[in-house]
Amino acid sequence: MNKSLMLKQASVTIVGAGLMGGSVLKALKHCDNKPKKVTALEIDAEVLRKIKNQSLADIATDDAEAALSDADFVVISLYPAQTIKFIKENIQYCKSECVITDICGVKREVMDTVPMFIPENISYVGGHPMAGREHKGFDYSVNNLFEGCRYIIDDTPSKGRDLVEEFAYTLGAGKIVNASAADHDEMIAYTSQLPHVLAIAYMLCAEDRNVDDFSAGSFRDITRVAMINDEMWSELFCENRDMLVSEITRLQSGLKTLEEYIQDCEIEKLRERMKKAAGLRESIKELK
Repeated sequence: MNKSLMLKQASVTIVGAGLMGGSVLKALKHCDNKPKKVTALEIDAEVLRKIKNQSLADIATDDAEAALSDADFVVISLYPAQTIKFIKENIQYCKSECVITDICGVKREVMDTVPMFIPENISYVGGHPMAGREHKGFDYSVNNLFEGCRYIIDDTPSKGRDLVEEFAYTLGAGKIVNASAADHDEMIAYTSQLPHVLAIAYMLCAEDRNVDDFSAGSFRDITRVAMINDEMWSELFCENRDMLVSEITRLQSGLKTLEEYIQDCEIEKLRERMKKAAGLRESIKELK
């Protein structure tokens, strides 16, 4: 693809219209930098009907060949294993100079596998917008899901990077972060996956307890992400299990230390840990 091709000159195909793919379609509909043509590829007939009724795409279809054959830019919004399977089974429909990107929440497995069956005349750029909601499915998609988000793009040189970056900013991303697949998965294990693990374990402790009458802000905040898409997150956890298990082990060590301080009433040591944690939290610019 000519590096000067801009998003507004491109025919774009969105593969999958769940929460993320649906939000991409809605963001593109409401943006100023609209692509030349938008095609939605989705196997759910009811979702296709809603896409058509809401005029979210120029073409909405369940036919992969029809959706891919003239696409300049393909955005795959599927789970990691589905992404790999889809590209492998349908790459023959993609035209020369097409750029393919994904928005999977883990990168190593996808980045290691997909290039094995991508021809040289097609570019593949891994991506991951740091955005989401507690619920899954098209009905929860919104046009501003990506506003202000960090959009992580694989740092492997590719002639399709400019188009992916423009796409990210068009969706509303606040910052592009370049990272290798390994660095991405290591950081995501801590900043995204571990909080979900903690929320799940913590929420399971609520079974058979009257939490309704005794819960407030702190309970709400720590349990929010326990409202989880179990199909997606179980796959993400297992795809990134080495990184995630390492983070769980570190968390367990930290909990054990706090348990010992509390058991022994080590007030000063507890306060030291609290002050350090508060300082670290305060130093994170994104959370201010």
